Amino acid sequence: MASIMEGPLSKWTNVMKGWQYRWFVLDYNAGLLSYYTSKDKMMRGSRRGCVRLRVSIYSFL
Repeated sequence: MASIMEGPLSKWTNVMKGWQYRWFVLDYNAGLLSYYTSKDKMMRGSRRGCVRLRVSIYSFL
């Protein structure tokens, strides 16, 4: 299994009541899902948020 997967996804925001484009990066080995406002921001290291999957409860639909 690849240790890193990345790509564009949309996420729901309650603030603007709609979908927003984000660039997501999944680091499987670190157990971290990070997201950025764009791929360019990811390249510059400007992370918008992250979820630590090793301490989270989640399910796949």
